[in-house]
Amino acid sequence: MDLRQIHYFVAACEEGSLSAAAVRLNCTASGVSQQMTALEARLGASLFKRTRRGVTPTPVGRRFYDRCLVVLKAVSEAEIELEDFAAGLSGSVSAGFAPGLAKSILPQALARFTREFPRVDVEIASGPADSLVSGTASAALNFYVGQYREAQIGLSAIPIGQFPVALISGSRRGFVPMKPIRLDKVAPLKLSVPSATHSLRPKIEAAIRNGEIAVDRTISIASLSAGLEFLSQTDWSSILPYWIGLKELSNERLTVNPIADSTLRVEVALIHPTRQPLSRPAQVLYDYFEQELRRSEAEWARVMDDCVKS
Repeated sequence: MDLRQIHYFVAACEEGSLSAAAVRLNCTASGVSQQMTALEARLGASLFKRTRRGVTPTPVGRRFYDRCLVVLKAVSEAEIELEDFAAGLSGSVSAGFAPGLAKSILPQALARFTREFPRVDVEIASGPADSLVSGTASAALNFYVGQYREAQIGLSAIPIGQFPVALISGSRRGFVPMKPIRLDKVAPLKLSVPSATHSLRPKIEAAIRNGEIAVDRTISIASLSAGLEFLSQTDWSSILPYWIGLKELSNERLTVNPIADSTLRVEVALIHPTRQPLSRPAQVLYDYFEQELRRSEAEWARVMDDCVKS
């Protein structure tokens, strides 16, 4: 058995198709098929259940897949160590971030990273969660930080935390800035809700159904920047992660209010390919990001505390 067969097998498991695995590996489907047949013959076991729609690992295949991940991870870690030893912190890193995190948290972390490590090339992506998760699964991105709704074979999801949310409204709505609000005690809201892939969406919809949030009308705007601009020109509101509210505190056209007695929380995770641990540059960038996230969380708590005291 050679390492190429392991790569082919893992790709076929994760893609669910020999042809899709071939596209990912930039080789031919017949070549992947031949290697898988040879691998099964060598092991004396059927690794895949083949159907017209593709392939799925058998119980034996799934167990072998888990073992292969250990092998690929060990090889990747060895390569990373050798690269770091030979060249110091250099190379490249590509990462995806949910739009709110990219707007509010990432810039400070990225400024520090690029200042301290000028030999590392950086590529940052932001956009819909499905697109960023897909990019991470294909290894186009080293990692993704954001909402993650469903487990996916080939990806590891490490929870970062559950974070508070805030009500952000156009100033025409008339709320007192930073005064805690109970959503079940205010007049019906004209509410802009997050996109369907955002982890807050189902929680907000459940709260509306249960009468915990009274709404007059709803709208969904996929673009964060467009949504905030819409709020600033109207009396509409939106329930968004605290880091967006913290960033907009100085915006006179928007009003930010903590939500009192709320179970609404936004869940964030670090997503990366299971077969490939974070490279040293990727790990450092993520560490700087998480440090900035924790700093902003403490700043939000301080601002809320100051408002209560005043």
